[in-house]
Amino acid sequence: MKTKFFYTMALICSTLFFSSFAVTETNKVNDQSDKIGFSRIGGTTRGVTDVELAATTDGKTTVAISVVDFTGTAVVQIIGGRTSAQYYFDVNEMGYEVINIGTLRAATYTIRIILDNEVYEGTFTKEAVGR
Repeated sequence: MKTKFFYTMALICSTLFFSSFAVTETNKVNDQSDKIGFSRIGGTTRGVTDVELAATTDGKTTVAISVVDFTGTAVVQIIGGRTSAQYYFDVNEMGYEVINIGTLRAATYTIRIILDNEVYEGTFTKEAVGR
């Protein structure tokens, strides 16, 4: 009786142990597809220097933007999918903003971030949610 109980408990524990690894693997975020790559468009040589700009998206509801080593107002333009939107946020050496894209249509969008006279541009894809 004790042996049967021991083997049953060992089987249950090992099943839970191995299933936790399976869940962890399927919930991993693919960092490469979530990052938005930016390229600098135009600007002058007297512009903002050494600015660190990063943006990520989950493709369904949000775009998160991070700006480091900049002080001023950041302008964010999202263009595409028969729509356009513009957002502003203040940065004091470091700034972070999360923009809701849940109401946008499923499409490929251009995101443009303007810092003083420098323009950074990238693209992301908004996936369909529901139906």
